[in-house]
Amino acid sequence: MKPQYATIREYTISDTSADAGRAKPTKDFHVIKSDELILSERMFRPSRSDHFTIALVTAGECTVQINLIEHSLKKNSLFVNPPGMVRQIHKKTDDLSFILLGFTKDFLLAAELHKKHIDALTFFSSQNDPHLTLAESEADMLRNIMLFLQQKDLSDTEHPFREEVIHHSFNLFIFEMGGLFKKYRVNEVTQLTRKEELLMSFAKSLAQHFREERSVQYYADLLFVTPKHLTKTVKEITNKTCGEFIDEMVISEAKILLDDHSISIGNVADALHFSDQFFFSKFFKNHTGLNPSEYRRAI
Repeated sequence: MKPQYATIREYTISDTSADAGRAKPTKDFHVIKSDELILSERMFRPSRSDHFTIALVTAGECTVQINLIEHSLKKNSLFVNPPGMVRQIHKKTDDLSFILLGFTKDFLLAAELHKKHIDALTFFSSQNDPHLTLAESEADMLRNIMLFLQQKDLSDTEHPFREEVIHHSFNLFIFEMGGLFKKYRVNEVTQLTRKEELLMSFAKSLAQHFREERSVQYYADLLFVTPKHLTKTVKEITNKTCGEFIDEMVISEAKILLDDHSISIGNVADALHFSDQFFFSKFFKNHTGLNPSEYRRAI
């Protein structure tokens, strides 16, 4: 039996706050502006987080890939990244500016939204499109709440109701954001074509099974279509073949595993269900130009 690596090293909420120079990295919640972040190479490598991130772009543009689906973000873009998704920043403009609101599942539970208002949280589902483009006034409203939350989070901890103020303000932000997703998703759902639904289903299935299954036939059978139809549809919408998507997902996961030096290259090959280390190394070099050892030394 192939060994399982359920505890791959993740980009944690504490890592993010440390990159922002916070003296005491947060464990469950923060709001960070892009000008606070110290840019590092790892931010541009595939990664998986242990927390929710909501990003509001305030200037410039960037391209973010989530589970191999690319999203072009520009000013007034709102973007939701749930835990566990493989993400990578591909490119950005020099004037890129954004605000990040990060929080853990424990913080979300402490805010108690889930008890009576679970419908306000539907945008956190990994099955939903995580990207909205807002009107200027809507973006300004969310930005102001985020900045208020940052102020309270960094303020004097002796405030007698500091925690309550943060939770109530956070809930306000979530309700406003949930309302915007419901507003914009009404039209987008009706415009989703059968081909787009098939692409989303393929991407979801690939994220679940790519470690064990790398044949187009497997995913076509899973989605009750022919391999030819699946490949044609994916190629038509994304200009990539199913095989290219599968290979990219495997390479992204391999890079995440290789980032953790406690996992041997042989064990990385096992975790991705290659027959042996030689075939994994050959596959990795064919797609990246580096063998796994060279990639690891370059980190």
